[in-house]
Amino acid sequence: MSASVVGIFGVGAIGGSIGLRARRNGARVVGADCDGAALQQARSLGAIDSVAEPHELANLCDVLVVASHLGPTLREIERLAAAPAVAASLIVDVASVKTPVVRAAEGLRTFVATHPMGGTERSGIRAARADLFDGCAWAYVPTGSEELNGRARAFIESMGGVPVAIGAQEHDRAAALSSHLPQVVAWRYAQLVRTSDSGAQRLCGPVARELLRIAGMSSEMWRDVLRANARNIEPPLRELAAELQAAADALAANREELIVE
Repeated sequence: MSASVVGIFGVGAIGGSIGLRARRNGARVVGADCDGAALQQARSLGAIDSVAEPHELANLCDVLVVASHLGPTLREIERLAAAPAVAASLIVDVASVKTPVVRAAEGLRTFVATHPMGGTERSGIRAARADLFDGCAWAYVPTGSEELNGRARAFIESMGGVPVAIGAQEHDRAAALSSHLPQVVAWRYAQLVRTSDSGAQRLCGPVARELLRIAGMSSEMWRDVLRANARNIEPPLRELAAELQAAADALAANREELIVE
């Protein structure tokens, strides 16, 4: 979808990256955020052209992107769903849990729930990059309108992403295993390394460095995500714990072949 004006609610790393890409595509970008300093930075870094109040944004743009954390995202979508008709012909979010988002958006006729599977461990507008989503899967939850679905796919492609259609519940089960569980593992591994007196922090290989990088992600954002998707994260997390226990037992019994496949 070739938008002439893109509105972004939340100008952090994801919203800022969308703003940079949209401006590179020739669109004008209007930003809104509760953090005035973030808006100033977004403007100085070229992620947005101008600033608007959140309640004005949906009537100033062709495409509105709700790019805040899950809690503020749900509140903004509920506000939009209860508001009179808005001008934006496409409204999307980028939250990593979709079931509560779809529920909140009932009645919001131009809304498509989406989730780009690209990001960064860094937070804030200074982590934004115009190429952040290049080649990345970008999930979207199909609506009852193929025309609206097409707008969402075109917008995703304009950001460099690869559209992937998936139901909300299926998305949340898949994201639990592909994104949320690895984040929990990274945090617990980082804690183990930090409290170890073995010198591991000075001798980290590439896998350890990647886990420590992921562990650096904002815990503020993740609290709402883990709470919202706990029912899908808990079972595989317990399965992984059992697999790790079995691996430890195999090492104790000198049966390494049970660990390495």
